[in-house]
Amino acid sequence: MDLLEWVQKKNKEYKPENIFLSPYCQKRILERGIEEDIIRSLLINNKDLLNVKSEKATFEGKEEERFKLYYSLSSKYTLVIIAVYMESVLKVINVIKTSKKMEKKWQKKISL
Repeated sequence: MDLLEWVQKKNKEYKPENIFLSPYCQKRILERGIEEDIIRSLLINNKDLLNVKSEKATFEGKEEERFKLYYSLSSKYTLVIIAVYMESVLKVINVIKTSKKMEKKWQKKISL
């Protein structure tokens, strides 16, 4: 099972009320005009999940595995959801709405 399939399976285990948006994330979605319902819907339905990347990060002195989930919003925009899978809660750290053009620039820069 690849990472994309694992995330799709894992997302189905959570109910909307088990998806926790961090205070940082809540602040950012207000600034960026992104609705909470869209985030929850994308995560639970796995609709338009394009790609997944995993990375280690340190939070409050502990190392955790974070996942970048790339969802297609339209032919022009992608929504990047950064999340941590916990035992009973799916914790959303950040949400970023990007244009596909900008995403290609990031990928090119990362691969250098």
